[in-house]
Amino acid sequence: MYPNPHPRNEQKRKRIIIIYILTVAPALVIVGSDMRSRIVNNDMANLVRQSIIMVSLVFTIIKLILTVTRKKELGELIAEIDCDYETFNDLPEERRLIVDNTIQMTKTLEKIWIGILSVTASSYPLLACACTVYSQLASVAPTRYMVHETEMIYLTEEQKYETPYFEAICVYSLYIVWVIFVGFAGYDGVFSVCILHVSLKIKLFSHKLQHLLDDIEDIPQIKANIAIFVEEHCKVIRLIAKIQKCFEVWLVGIFFNAVVQIGMALCQITSNAEADINAMYYFYAVATAVHIYVPCHLASDVTYHAAEVATVAYSSSWESVQDAGVKRSIAIIIARAQIPINFQALGMLTFNMEMFVSVSILL
Repeated sequence: MYPNPHPRNEQKRKRIIIIYILTVAPALVIVGSDMRSRIVNNDMANLVRQSIIMVSLVFTIIKLILTVTRKKELGELIAEIDCDYETFNDLPEERRLIVDNTIQMTKTLEKIWIGILSVTASSYPLLACACTVYSQLASVAPTRYMVHETEMIYLTEEQKYETPYFEAICVYSLYIVWVIFVGFAGYDGVFSVCILHVSLKIKLFSHKLQHLLDDIEDIPQIKANIAIFVEEHCKVIRLIAKIQKCFEVWLVGIFFNAVVQIGMALCQITSNAEADINAMYYFYAVATAVHIYVPCHLASDVTYHAAEVATVAYSSSWESVQDAGVKRSIAIIIARAQIPINFQALGMLTFNMEMFVSVSILL
């Protein structure tokens, strides 16, 4: 899922992504056929159950396509982050502590997200396996459980549980679970890394701004430091624009995915669909809620730290400086920092905690 600038690796990556999409296509056909059958039979509970898988598969394919169409922009983002971290090695100890804390936070967030995805993805095969083993050992009429129950094209309900069809379907289902896991772990993980890096850069130049006027007698140096600060501030704004361009389709997707998936998962939990293991949908609802919460929280964090720049600038003892040009520059910095920095998707959705609350109320 990560762009690689080497041409040979890039071609290999394209081929693998194309193979992923082609091998997932049969699952779309099978689930789509099942959904059509549920609509004809007015089986709304199982229609919802199949819709959950259909939405996940389609969203995964969209992300696989985006990794190819946005490869240049994603590659530039990763290269810029790498370049920044090289410069961070030369920072004073106090600022390096800020970097270390952000690195630790990023790693922790990635581990939590991977853990949530692992539990959610593994709940499908593990619960099916546990139910099958228990049925074989304790039931008078043993029953086999699919990783995901669905009607199979060209197979009767009895045939799909017979060898070798049952084993083949289970192996293919595990492959689909793996593809979805990779799609949600890779592309979504890059966004968290990028947006936390934006917060880090804002924290660093805010810390530098605190000490901008420490030597009020050295006016030329103060003006040079202000110029450096403005340049770094502009770089952050450009970085945010790049991130929005790379992830705007994905951001819109996770909004609609959250609204649809959580609603359908909760609907499935309260239903009494036959041959269904409802426990996995609890994991699904939680994972989807976290999926929309994380970008909203991180985006709000960026907005908060960007707004704090105005407070830091105002508290920098600017009134002690006699030079009118420096005072005017500080006033401009304060005015610019008061313009909110928001993450928007296609100009339609602003990601912040207010949006997360509105999604929760909607559900």
